[in-house]
Order: sequence, then C-alpha cells, then structure tokens
Amino acid sequence: MPEKLPPTLIIDFKHGYATDMIPQVRQIDHFETAENVVFEQSGAARKVGGSERINATAMAGGPNVMGMFDGWFAGASGTWTEKFFAVTSDSKVYREDMDGTFDDATGAATITADAVPVFCQFNDLTIIFTSARDTPLKHVGGTGNVASLSGSPPAGRGAVAHANRLWIYGTKANPSRIYYSAYGDPETWSGVDTGLFDVDVNDGDELMGAVSHKDNLILFKGPNKGSIHVIEGRTPGQFARRKLLKGIALQSPNALIEVGDDIWFMSRRGIHSLSATQKYGNFAEADLTRFQRGFFRSRVNLGQLARVSAVNYAAKSCALWCMTLNGQSEPNLIFGLSYIRAQEEGIKPFLWTNRSCFSAATRLNPTSHLEEIVFGTTNGFAERQDTVNRKLANNSAYGMNIKTPQIILAPPAPRGDQPVSLQRMYLKSQPLGDWDVIATIQRDSHAAEEYRFNQGTSGFLLGTDILGIGFLGGDMGQTAVANLVGTARSIKVGFKQAGVNEDAHLYEAGIDYVPVATTTESA
Repeated sequence: MPEKLPPTLIIDFKHGYATDMIPQVRQIDHFETAENVVFEQSGAARKVGGSERINATAMAGGPNVMGMFDGWFAGASGTWTEKFFAVTSDSKVYREDMDGTFDDATGAATITADAVPVFCQFNDLTIIFTSARDTPLKHVGGTGNVASLSGSPPAGRGAVAHANRLWIYGTKANPSRIYYSAYGDPETWSGVDTGLFDVDVNDGDELMGAVSHKDNLILFKGPNKGSIHVIEGRTPGQFARRKLLKGIALQSPNALIEVGDDIWFMSRRGIHSLSATQKYGNFAEADLTRFQRGFFRSRVNLGQLARVSAVNYAAKSCALWCMTLNGQSEPNLIFGLSYIRAQEEGIKPFLWTNRSCFSAATRLNPTSHLEEIVFGTTNGFAERQDTVNRKLANNSAYGMNIKTPQIILAPPAPRGDQPVSLQRMYLKSQPLGDWDVIATIQRDSHAAEEYRFNQGTSGFLLGTDILGIGFLGGDMGQTAVANLVGTARSIKVGFKQAGVNEDAHLYEAGIDYVPVATTTESA
C-alpha cells in the first residue's frame, strides 16, 4: 500500500497587500505585507530593482524636485528631440539634454517657491503651469530658456490638450472655470473660436484636474467634496457638459493617470477607476483599494495629498503613487497597484519604501530606449528606478519583505484547534547569487524562527549540511528544502531579502505538516 504523504500548505505569490482583510485565514488570498516587490507575469514575486542618479551632480542648492516631464520636439525638420524637464522648490526650471546634466532654463520666468507643476505637451511646445497659478510658461524646440506663453492665456493651476485645443482650468478668480483656446493654437485666447465652461461654481470645490479620454474631456473637482464632469463634443457648437458623479474628491492634478483604456485617480479614501465609476455609478465598484482603507487612514499623511504624483509603469504593468508617510512632511512612500494578471487574479497592491520620491515621471531611456520610472528627490537629483542593481542611489540597502496573515493549519475536524507538527519547508526560486532569502515562521503567538535559503546554488545537493538544507533544480529554477521544528495550530510566514546588491525571485513555497495528538499548548 503506498505511503500516505503529509499535507502541504502551498504559498504562492499571486496576492497583493491588504490591511482590511481578516488576520487569520485557512487559505491565503492576501498578504499582510508586500514591500519592495514587483509581480511578474509568471506569478512570481521579485525584489524591485534599485535606483541610480541621472545627474551625478545635484541641481544647484539641492532643492526639492517638485515635478518632471519628458518633452519631445519635432521642430521644422521633423526630427524628434527628447528633453527632460524639472521644476524645483527654489523657483527654477531645469532642462536635461539626455546627457546627465540639468541645465538652468529658468531665464526671466517667475515661479512661486514650492509650487507643484503641471506639464502639458501641445503644438510642439512643453507648457508648464503651477499650483500657485503663476504665468504659464512654454519651452520651444528643446533649446534655450522657458518663456511666458503668448496670447494672454488664463493663469490656471493646470491644463490638458483635448480636441486639438489647450484647455486651462482653475484660475484664482474663477477656480471652477475651464477655458479653451483656438483650434490648434495654444496662444490664442480670444475670438469666436475660444470659450469657457463654468463647472458648478461655488460648490465648495475647485477644478483640480482634467484628462482627455475616449474623445471626451473628463474634469475632476476637489479637494473637499468632489465631483466628476464630462465635456462631450469636438467643436464649440457641439461642446456640452454633464455631471458624472459626486462624492469622490481629487486631491492633486498629478494623482490621475491613464492605465490602458481606463483612468485611475486618488482621493482621500484611496485609488479609484473611472471606467468602473461610469459603468456602475457607485463608489464601491470604483474603489480599487477597498481592502486598503486602513492603510490610507493610518499610514498616509492626508495633509500632504496635494503633492501626490502618479505614473503608469506600463513596462512592468503597475501604477505608482508617491505619498508621504503619516508624521512626516516629504513624499517617501510609493503605493503601487499591479495589473499584470488582473483578469485572472485581480489587482495586487504593494509598497516601495526607503526611496525619496518628491515627484515622479516616466521617460524613454536615451540609451536603451526602454521606458523608465524617474523619481525627483529632496536634494536636487533625478533618480531612475527599478534598475538592474539592487541598491539605492546612496549605496544603501533596502528590503524585500512579504508576510502572510496567520494561516490556520489545524483541520476543521475532529477539532478545529488540533495542533500539527511542522516537518519541512520548500522554497522554489530562481538562483541569482550566493546570498540568502530568510524565511520566518511564527508558530501561534511564539517568536518567529528563521530559516535561510541560499539563492546561488543549483543542481542536486540535497542534505549537504547539518541543518538539513538542500537544493533540487537547475539554472532556471531551484527548490531549496529546510527541516522545520515545533508544533502549531496556525503559522505566519514571511520572506525577507535585504542585502546590498542582493536579489530574490520567488516562485512558490510549501510547508509539510502532520496532525498530532490534541494538546492544550503548542510546543
């Protein structure tokens, strides 16, 4: 008669971070912690890459980098030129000519200190607006300094290109008004081909952001009560406004991004989906972070939401929001939503920590031509993210950290509190180098115990040391084995990797256990 194999708890990495799920489960459907990870198409979890500075020398004075933009210019010759722009807290505009040096391009322009910029590309111009409603600025052709946008445009807090016009919203005198320019001309603001809309004036909010989406212009009001409006039509005679929804307040114009054929945006409560709002017309279906409400209530400094910036990291199928930890004053926490296997497994939240992220932008790397994420720092640097090296730009380490909720191992019958004896743990991963992934197991309320799984060995080396650690596998994957100790009714399992230039790429873990005689205390 064949030997009966012990039951095995399988831990895969197809789940996201949640704060509002029950803390004790029989089957894993969320993680209590998922820090400094990216989720792979395979279902694996990998330690996110490091960061490195674009500019070896800080911008003068080491200011906060308030916002950045990847500008492209065709010019008269039709030859594309890429320029990367930054606005800093000391009222400067910098231009990087894809050479690693940020040149001061402020010229005679006046920008309010600490103003948050909103960038727009239209008619071969990079156009800059600020939260202080400074005079709109333009950069022509990617050379020289910025200058004032001509034609006496309204000094709004932001703008968007839509229907081949520039739309400027939220002036000081009329915070609920949006203006549109002449067709194809961002520097003509008078005449029969221009106009404006007033959007629920004096309703306790102002226009906070706008986006051109599926042939419509979507307007977001905030930061207090919140509403969403749609302008339909393509010509002044056809333009018409309707209200879509009340009760979701946008906090920052830079906190809304396009993700596929959807718009994701942030309120005080979390991240929302525009398509779900349009389809279902209620808050619940539109809330992409309904299981992270505790995170937004307790870990995020809600007084700093006006500084939140977001990017869609399409190359890794995730969206990122740069936030400020509660009790601190500068953005230093990245909240992410992975949509890489959304249809099969849903959207997976995660966090990146220990990185300066005052602002965020995407750009094409001038050498590889791959899309890259860039964070603006608090000391005058622009730093590309998720780089091949596994260290931060200041040469410090950061830790991948994944934790499950407490997992009940005791069978539901004959008694739900029957303890089990832990036997072995398996960790299937990609061998990357001679360093360890540390797995922790907390049995019931006992202190966590550590088990180390080396990531540099492949081939058949089972039982090579006194701890009973072994490896089964090859160059594309390995299964490491460790003998476990003790009994438990439930366990919490964690995986950590925090070494400088050390990596982790985890496929799956398994824990063998066998029921034991019923006792009143676990060992």
